[in-house]
Amino acid sequence: MLVLPALVDAVHTYLSQGANVRPIDHLLHEQKILFCCYSRLMATLWVRSERGRYRGQGVMPEHLAGACTTEAEGLALFLARRPSLVICTQLLEEGSGLQLLAEIKRQQPDLPTLLFLQHRNRPLFQQAVNTHSDGIVLEGEMGSGHVVEALKVVASGGMYLEPLIGQELAGSQNGSNPGLTPRELEVMQQVVYGLNDREIGEKLFISNDTVKYHLKAVYSKLGAHNRTRAAVSLVLMGLVAPPNPLLPAS
Repeated sequence: MLVLPALVDAVHTYLSQGANVRPIDHLLHEQKILFCCYSRLMATLWVRSERGRYRGQGVMPEHLAGACTTEAEGLALFLARRPSLVICTQLLEEGSGLQLLAEIKRQQPDLPTLLFLQHRNRPLFQQAVNTHSDGIVLEGEMGSGHVVEALKVVASGGMYLEPLIGQELAGSQNGSNPGLTPRELEVMQQVVYGLNDREIGEKLFISNDTVKYHLKAVYSKLGAHNRTRAAVSLVLMGLVAPPNPLLPAS
């Protein structure tokens, strides 16, 4: 895959509010991104900037998954372009960003997705986690370090649940331990903290294969398809702690 320098023109406008754009440049390097947002101007700027780099070819470059402002457009681009990362806002010009991501994850559960929420209330948080997005961030927390952290975690194969959302929803669903061992819960706690398989192994002093073995056992016991669904389920059941808030210095 190729670099997407056009993110500086449009996606950076959205993602880098109050943040240094260089970490975002590095994190998004070599990703084939589908960007779905509520601003037609922002989406158009991204596409026009990228088309300008390939002027004279007559077609859009193959590495550009695209930008859109409606749920229908987003699903069509997902099916046609097969992105490696989907970034989507809760509100769209037409349709729902939550419904779009839920459908994308239904069709391709392992595709990394990042959801931005414009509103802040518990029912919305519950709807957001039900999309099974790998990352969920509040727009109101931009500039606190959450955006860069979420991109880093999701792009590396982890999950990122905004601490404020995790704390609000922790223990909100009744449920007993479905037979998870202390070690399995320990592994899943690290998943909730945003660590990928390699990082979990280093943290717990176990091999990468052992981490995968524990995760597979957890998925089976929970009836979950991936780490995100399993981790969120355990947070909601109160069996693992929610993510820790970032320090102001972050």
